Amino acid sequence: MNKSIFSDRELLKQLCNGSTEAFKLLFDQYYPVLVRVLMRYSTDQEEIKDWIQEIYIRLWESREEIQVDSIDNFKAYFIVTARNFAIKALAKKRKLKTEQFQDKDQEEIADNNGYNVLEEVELRQAYHAVISRLPVKTRKAYVLNRETGLTYKGVAEELGISIKTVEAQISRAISLLRQELHVFLQ
Repeated sequence: MNKSIFSDRELLKQLCNGSTEAFKLLFDQYYPVLVRVLMRYSTDQEEIKDWIQEIYIRLWESREEIQVDSIDNFKAYFIVTARNFAIKALAKKRKLKTEQFQDKDQEEIADNNGYNVLEEVELRQAYHAVISRLPVKTRKAYVLNRETGLTYKGVAEELGISIKTVEAQISRAISLLRQELHVFLQ
């Protein structure tokens, strides 16, 4: 086959009938056109080559479904096909990058959650260690107020001490907790 002998419509008809010679002629004729079109969407020469290869593969695979009579200008048809392919490929690539970014965020959140859980366990252990070192009356006053929820008056009645003593003991306990747990409070 000679390129100059056949029109695009004739080459397309032959392609639809499975002619590899027609396919090769269309490839040779429109490859440079597709490169120029696709360069608007990517500067990566390898990506452009991959896109063109995929476009031609799809042309070959769909050759039997092509409605030759509905294509008045094959060059325009092929340019639009290439443009649409590039737009879809870039959208897919962008979506993939977004998904990868979101996956990375989820991994970081999971890592941070694991770190937070460990930090919380360590804080709880340090808290209980400090509470256990408090003087007995101070510890009782603090626990009754902060962990059981009794008011200062309720703690005073429970322990048989004045409200001012309860205030002083809880204040001492809080001061010691701040000192000992300052690394967790930063």
